[in-house]
Amino acid sequence: MQQLRARERFRLAGRHVLRTPAERAAHQLRIAAACALMGTEPLQGALADFWYGCAPAPALASSVLAAPAVRERLSPFIGAALLAQSHSGVRLTRITTLATRWCLLVSPSLDVPSRAVLCGVDDSRAIAAAAVACIAAGSTGTETDFLAHCLGARDVLAFMLARRTLQRQGWVLDARWDHAMEQLQSEVQP
Repeated sequence: MQQLRARERFRLAGRHVLRTPAERAAHQLRIAAACALMGTEPLQGALADFWYGCAPAPALASSVLAAPAVRERLSPFIGAALLAQSHSGVRLTRITTLATRWCLLVSPSLDVPSRAVLCGVDDSRAIAAAAVACIAAGSTGTETDFLAHCLGARDVLAFMLARRTLQRQGWVLDARWDHAMEQLQSEVQP
């Protein structure tokens, strides 16, 4: 129920951003609402919209990115990219690699790894956690379904997270995992 309210606040703030895309206060409310949601994608999306909708302001950008609620949830390389964009003096482009599916004003670029197009970071983490829980509980078929997902969506992140977790828990992974890792590595290497 709490997550639903946070999502409603995020959507309401998003409507305000759509009505007044150049208003900094609207973006800051949306960023605050994004911090209440699970995952990193809503926050990154709200920040990308802010960098696109408002004129660059390096001091403001630094303070937004330094806020504990933002700094602790945003990956360091995304924060550094947003900070560099702000210091460049140019707004974020309409199509950008910094956009997520949660963006309203900007669109995700296809100039990202294929996995990122098919499956977001938050999805990969959730899928890996669910698969590990089911596999550890002895659910039959989950392992096969999970590996099929990883190969089909080229979801290297989910594969690596689940593999590492299972190995740390002492699971001996069969040859299917090695085969999947070989296929996924061939996708990653140029």
